[in-house]
Amino acid sequence: MTIQIDETRCIGCGMCAAAAPEVFRIQGSVSKVVGEPAPERRSRVTDAANGCPVNAIDVRG
Repeated sequence: MTIQIDETRCIGCGMCAAAAPEVFRIQGSVSKVVGEPAPERRSRVTDAANGCPVNAIDVRG
């Protein structure tokens, strides 16, 4: 699974970090990818990407 965040679009709302804290963390004013999800948590990462209000998260794989 490849996870990328477009930091120029991210507004740091924290929804992704709430959905998958082992993968996303707010640092400064944007979200950062800090880890890989466990296989059973991959759907949470996809949910976070789909729910991002500014479509800043790209998930592949």
